[in-house]
Amino acid sequence: MNQVLGLRILSQIMKWDDERARREFNWLRWMARWKYDGYQDFLAGVRFIESLAAWLQQFTHEERETAYNLVRKNLLYICTAKMQRLVELFYPRIIEHRLLTIVAAKLGIPKYRVWADPKATELFKCLRRKTLFMALSDGARIDDLRHANVDILSK
Repeated sequence: MNQVLGLRILSQIMKWDDERARREFNWLRWMARWKYDGYQDFLAGVRFIESLAAWLQQFTHEERETAYNLVRKNLLYICTAKMQRLVELFYPRIIEHRLLTIVAAKLGIPKYRVWADPKATELFKCLRRKTLFMALSDGARIDDLRHANVDILSK
């Protein structure tokens, strides 16, 4: 389906007047061109406008405006390089910090003392071994997480 036809169908689904359609089409074309259609983790041939139109059809007409606004105002695009960086930072910035907080609280010591206390360090390692990372989708990047934290996380 070409973009013009996709925009026309989307306009009919949303029941936009010509003025609203013109305003929205500018944003939709930009999203399609710069963000979604070039995103490497989506299937070849899958396009933003057609996918949005198909998704919106599951809602009643009254719900469609809310659903569209959710996408329009809250959709985040994270490119492949930034996603890889987020995956790399996940363990040291989030998980390790939480484990340190738990260990420090259990032993009643400040977080910065955990590495100086052999008992605390051992408890930290034990908690890390007990921590389970589960993928909730095919694109969860668990392998990337493991590779980014080699010798820290294991299978």
